[in-house]
Amino acid sequence: MDCSAAGSQTYTIPLASGGTGYVCIVSGTFLWLAAGGSWGTSIRVSAPASGAIGVDYSFYDPSGSTLTLDSTSPNGAASSNDVNFVLKTNQPSDVNLLGAPSDAPQYDKTQTGSVYAVFYCPNATACATVLPQLLYAFSPIKPWSLSVPISWDGFFSDVQVAGAWTQWSATGINDATHFVSFVVYSQSTVASVFTVRVYDSTGSLVGQGTTPVIPGYSAVTQEGGTYGALLSQVISTPLPSGVFKVTVDGGSNSSSVSFLQFSGDSAASLQVAFDTTSATTTLAAPAQRPNLRGVRVPASVHQVSGGLPK
Repeated sequence: MDCSAAGSQTYTIPLASGGTGYVCIVSGTFLWLAAGGSWGTSIRVSAPASGAIGVDYSFYDPSGSTLTLDSTSPNGAASSNDVNFVLKTNQPSDVNLLGAPSDAPQYDKTQTGSVYAVFYCPNATACATVLPQLLYAFSPIKPWSLSVPISWDGFFSDVQVAGAWTQWSATGINDATHFVSFVVYSQSTVASVFTVRVYDSTGSLVGQGTTPVIPGYSAVTQEGGTYGALLSQVISTPLPSGVFKVTVDGGSNSSSVSFLQFSGDSAASLQVAFDTTSATTTLAAPAQRPNLRGVRVPASVHQVSGGLPK
């Protein structure tokens, strides 16, 4: 089996019918979960038309330590830091994260952190076309429903580049009726501070701040730390009126970033772009970064819910 088209290696895995089969693997991180209190988080994915897939979601707190959550999934209700299952060809799934088991059944406290996802595929086409999404809900307080993409490890083609880079940017509005929030997930192997800068409609720098130290990738948990805040909590000077550009800069340290725009009862995920201060860096540069997948996907693949069907 050739998995190179999916930016993956070939792995062995137990088959439901017995024996050993071969799979391709793609993996990535949802930078932020919010489960419990007024927030709800669900993760949706469907198996492609090209074959069945194995799905494995692991939950981590903001420091990168494992996080146990109550959830519902195709396997039913569970309390665990890991949910895994198999989807038949074209079968959809919806995993709902409820909150900490100690907060059941009201789940009146919000748990935050990240979700690491691994997808086991029977061929490179299935891995290249599987596309999960995470959704936030804030009902009944606000009718917000937000969809955010996964930040992939590595890259799948010349078009779809890696989900980690050293500097990111987004365009937003923050005033009396609008506000922006953001998440920085560390893709570095060391604890890092990230610089946030805001530029007004003329391109002038009008505010700058830094995140707290965000833990780097841990060889023990195979996960990095994550930090989420309102933009106004990091930038101490007044934010400009009207549209602005905001950047997150890790220097030599990589991250993945998400931005959300809120306005009254409306909310949207903002487009996040690769950015750089170097005039010699090309748009293809993010695909040339060291691939973390070799570190984060185990060399020995574990069985997922009985193994993939033939």
